[in-house]
Amino acid sequence: MAVQKGLNLGVILFIVSEALFFLAIFWAFFHSALTPTVELGAQWPPIGIEPVNPFELPLLNTVILLSSGATITYAHHSLIQGGRKGALYGSVATVLLAIIFTGLTYHPRILFGIAGLIKRSKNSYSSFNISSCTLFRKNTYGFCSSSIGSFNNHSLMCNSNRSYTTTTERLNLKDSGLSPFWVSGFADAESTFVLKISKGSTSRSGWNVIPEFKIELHVRDVILLRKIHSFFGVGTVSERGTRNTAIYSVQSARTIADVIIPHFDRYPLNTQKRADFLLFKRGVDLLLNGKARSSIEGIKNIVSIRASMNNGLTDTLKINFPNIIPVPRPIVSFDGIPDLNWLAGFVDGEGYFYVKSIQSSKYSSGYSVSLVFSVSQHVRDEGLLTKFIEYLGCGKIERASTRPDSVNFTVYRFNDIKDKIIPLFLNHPLQGIKYRDFCDFSEVVNIMETKGHFTPEGLKRINSLKSGMNNQRENK
Repeated sequence: MAVQKGLNLGVILFIVSEALFFLAIFWAFFHSALTPTVELGAQWPPIGIEPVNPFELPLLNTVILLSSGATITYAHHSLIQGGRKGALYGSVATVLLAIIFTGLTYHPRILFGIAGLIKRSKNSYSSFNISSCTLFRKNTYGFCSSSIGSFNNHSLMCNSNRSYTTTTERLNLKDSGLSPFWVSGFADAESTFVLKISKGSTSRSGWNVIPEFKIELHVRDVILLRKIHSFFGVGTVSERGTRNTAIYSVQSARTIADVIIPHFDRYPLNTQKRADFLLFKRGVDLLLNGKARSSIEGIKNIVSIRASMNNGLTDTLKINFPNIIPVPRPIVSFDGIPDLNWLAGFVDGEGYFYVKSIQSSKYSSGYSVSLVFSVSQHVRDEGLLTKFIEYLGCGKIERASTRPDSVNFTVYRFNDIKDKIIPLFLNHPLQGIKYRDFCDFSEVVNIMETKGHFTPEGLKRINSLKSGMNNQRENK
């Protein structure tokens, strides 16, 4: 009798502990979902995370959980009635369902994050419940509460084809194979620092502010974004199928302050984008101090900073904050190229390798072949491109009449390309898809150096290489 009471008390305590466990799970989930913190980007779900269709894997897990309750109940009643075979079959079926449930719980698409940690803890516990109930039911008439585990239906998953895990731990920089100077050069060309301001009921000021550092490229360069993600060790990489683009993004103010800002303080940007970075840094400091979200005055300070960044304020912000005075934009001067890896990163973003092949009666082949290496930039950074001429000892500055706001550093002379440009990027390699353009460009240089472009075979090879470079490559 004492043993029976002990078993009954054990089952009761087991059920109470599970109820408290799920109370903690719901508490953790709703705490993050209803009031997302700045570290989560002040939004739920965080960027790159998509809620799972409840009629797919979650529905299957629920069916398995309910089925396990039915099979263990069948085993229990068979045991009471002395049906040894029914008890055995029911118990085996329950254990198999527990194994299947556990396997689905650790499906590779499950997110390793706040929601994923909650989900894994809960589902592992539910799997244990199924197995432990199997053992308990052979000795007592207690009941199993595995049906509570259906909470897993509402957990979040990461689409493995579209996004990658966020982590707050720095990875070994050797894993990415990128020079920190290259990263800063590429960020000078392709990155964006932005303070996203939108109306929101979750903050006392009525406005939400999300800082974001992002790099958006064509989807064919998604591998390069993964390298950058590995370099920083934080953020997410996601793909936008409708736009054929991939984005590396960091939206946590704390992570930006701990990882992104220190990097660009140590390895500075050299274009006018550094002014945007310095303003961005001020905005992040205000967010972390709590002054920007607690009052309308704090929001106005952020808006004043935003007004001097990038393209200024949106029409919505202009309407809601009509009397905002932009803060003075920092003055940025170019002091010289700090490292050739910075130049390689910058060219990876803004450089262009081009082969011209036009009909000409001056040559026996009937065609004239010439090479162009260029770097394009906004006219405000003309001073930087002018320094390229001094640094590389070649090239000139050009402006296109069709693009009055842009300026180009261009190299045409074959010997300059062969003796200066090609060796530069052989010693300091490009990292993105542009590296393949450089390889094709280099092969054309080799053909021209041996006068192969005057032969039908050489000309055919050059035209073949040209047809697969730059914008044509994405279709191949």
